[in-house]
Amino acid sequence: MIDTRLPPNTTARTVTGVLLVLLTLGWIGGTVALFLAALDPMICFEGCQVTEQQSLHSDHLLIASVGCALVLPIAAVVLSVATRRRVAAVVFLVAGVLPGIAYGLTAGVGAARDIHRIQLRHPAPLPSGYCPCYSGGSCDCPGG
Repeated sequence: MIDTRLPPNTTARTVTGVLLVLLTLGWIGGTVALFLAALDPMICFEGCQVTEQQSLHSDHLLIASVGCALVLPIAAVVLSVATRRRVAAVVFLVAGVLPGIAYGLTAGVGAARDIHRIQLRHPAPLPSGYCPCYSGGSCDCPGG
C-alpha cells in the first residue's frame, strides 16, 4: 500500500509555499504561452490572409490568456491570505491582479468584441423543417 502521509519534517507552510511557486509559474508561463499562441496566426508575411476561423480561434486563446492572468494571481492572493503571508499577498495583488485587470480590460474586451462581431455575421441556422408563417398571408406549412 502507498503511504500518502507527508514526511514528519514537512509542514503545511512548506506545502503552501510550493503551491504558491506552482501558481506563479502557471500564471506567468500560462499567460505568456496562451498570448503567443493567440498571436501566431496574426504573424503574416507577403499578402497572406488570416481566415475568420483563425481569428476566432486566436480571440478564444486571448480570452484564455486573460483568464490565466486573472485567476491564478487571485488564487495566489487567497492562498497567501489564508496562510498569513501578508507580503506575498501584497506582491501577488500588486504584481498580478492589478496588471491582470488592466490586461483583461484591454486584450480581453477587444477579443470578446471581435468574437461577438464574428458571431453576429453568422446567425444561428434555423432548425431543419422550419417553415415561417408571415402575418397577413396564409401559412403554406404542412399541418398548419
